[in-house]
Amino acid sequence: MFIDENKKFDKRNIGRNLRNGVITQKDYEIFLSKLPDTSNKLFNPEETPAELEEMESKKESEILSKKKGLKKKTKAKGK
Repeated sequence: MFIDENKKFDKRNIGRNLRNGVITQKDYEIFLSKLPDTSNKLFNPEETPAELEEMESKKESEILSKKKGLKKKTKAKGK
């Protein structure tokens, strides 16, 4: 059976690949140890409301600036 190397460690295939001997538990542990740390992207309920408001205001300002950019482009095309 052909095993795609890019999908060997796909989370939907891990259990089957371990049972069928395609990968070993040691291979899987090595793969997990090489993954980047993304813990800073995790929601932290202990953050203060001020920090959350600051993050939300940054998101809103980014959205508004994108909308303004789109409006300017559409006006220029209509002329």
